[in-house]
Amino acid sequence: MKDLGYEINYIESKTIKKLYLELTDRCNLDCAFCYRKSWDKCFQDMSPDVYRRLLGDIKKIEGIERIVLGGIGEPTFFVGFDRVLEDLKAYKLHITTNGTLLTDELVEKIVDTVSYITVSVDGVADYFEAIRGISLDRVVEGIRRLQETKKRKKSTTPELQLQFVSSKTNIDSLFQVIDLAKELDCYQLIISNLIPQIEENKDKILYTNEGNNKEMKDLWHLARNYAFRKGITIYLPNIQLKTERGCNFIDDVTTYVSAEGDVIPCYRLSHDYDEYVFGRKKRVTKHTFGNIMDASLLDIWNSKEYQKYRYVVHNNLYPSCMDCDLVEGCEFPKETLEDCFGCLPSCADCLWGRKFVMCP
Repeated sequence: MKDLGYEINYIESKTIKKLYLELTDRCNLDCAFCYRKSWDKCFQDMSPDVYRRLLGDIKKIEGIERIVLGGIGEPTFFVGFDRVLEDLKAYKLHITTNGTLLTDELVEKIVDTVSYITVSVDGVADYFEAIRGISLDRVVEGIRRLQETKKRKKSTTPELQLQFVSSKTNIDSLFQVIDLAKELDCYQLIISNLIPQIEENKDKILYTNEGNNKEMKDLWHLARNYAFRKGITIYLPNIQLKTERGCNFIDDVTTYVSAEGDVIPCYRLSHDYDEYVFGRKKRVTKHTFGNIMDASLLDIWNSKEYQKYRYVVHNNLYPSCMDCDLVEGCEFPKETLEDCFGCLPSCADCLWGRKFVMCP
């Protein structure tokens, strides 16, 4: 990253409030909208050596408010996942899952150790099966098993939420998903937007970078009121470009550790893949500030490069490609390596930062 032209006070901190742990980038499903559609790498689990080092590093961190077991892979597919829950049970654990592997044994352990669980449900009936490749019944059975186990153990946790990634493919089932959230006694529903990974999906987005998108605004209004009447809290993404930018990963004092032990700022920069931003193909390049096998997590967190990056993003000291008049003829928006301000990596075209994409 370039010299900013002014001085930054670098301050060492032992506090990280939120940790995303990618135990594996493997998955038991092959969903239609998955990031893996444009991957060119082999999948892997976190090795025993990396895991042991990670556990040691976590103990040195102060102020951890939540540990999210998720990332791009399916965490319950990780061999020894129940052991991870036991090792980290002293923290508030949050699982993000496709919900297809919620066996009796795993559910018992989850109820004993986990505070929050987010299950991806991108539609009902044929909508769900077209995206996920399996029947929704399998997921619903696992969720019912979880809720029944909570009642038997007289536990209020884990609190359950559903997540729905909206697109032209499945938006007609939104209200049925709200009904399902009520039926399964979920406390909230997160609606996100599709990030197209392959060309055939680039025109399936519901959000726009121009105009007022009245049709979607009206739909969000109806969905909000419908969920309110059902007693479900609903979080809705932006569906048109707004001036405000903000990164929850930065603002929430968060970092992400990959299956390889790399320390990464966010979901978006955790792997190499292609994405389409308003129809423009973009190559996203993984960006790591270090690996925990080479330096401690806190040392990497406190490195000057990582501190500078967080400062730049938090203060919006980077360009905005989405509403730039030169975007169609510019080379910078084609990848995330650098932008026209000299920032590396570039967040200038981030759909997360403009709240088109939501995550737990």
